[in-house]
Amino acid sequence: MAEVQLRCLSPESAEAVAAEADLPEQNHRARAEGSTVVLDYFDKRYPLNVATWAFEHGHAEDSAAAALIGGL
Repeated sequence: MAEVQLRCLSPESAEAVAAEADLPEQNHRARAEGSTVVLDYFDKRYPLNVATWAFEHGHAEDSAAAALIGGL
């Protein structure tokens, strides 16, 4: 399982993203650690989708989402 991190705007934003993104039934996990969301995944589309969702819903800056996507 691979792991990436997404820097969010606040701890509250990280909690919101983690709550939305945690999908244990699909073997994709998300947890908040301060202002960061840690994503454990098998399919690279999962963190891409999470980063896009977080940006579109105002929880992460475009640069943070882009950094995660660029690192895949």
